[in-house]
Amino acid sequence: MREDLIEILFSMKVGATRILEIIKSMDNFSRLDESEIKQVDIHEGIHSTLMIWQNRLKAKPERPAIEVIKESGNFPDVECYPGQLN
Repeated sequence: MREDLIEILFSMKVGATRILEIIKSMDNFSRLDESEIKQVDIHEGIHSTLMIWQNRLKAKPERPAIEVIKESGNFPDVECYPGQLN
């Protein structure tokens, strides 16, 4: 019973961390309140988009999983409208 409790608590922690990452990604992706041009980290936008799409990239009965390989360099921040970029 003690081992089960430890596993359950670990699973809950992993799940809560995952939920937090999804919420942060959705908040970053939407950027509804940002209507002015500013410096934006492209990597952050790409990460948020992939986090949101992660479930859709998994294998389905009608198709295999879609593998995303991230190999980006160190890009400088870009001056743009963050909401439109996403």
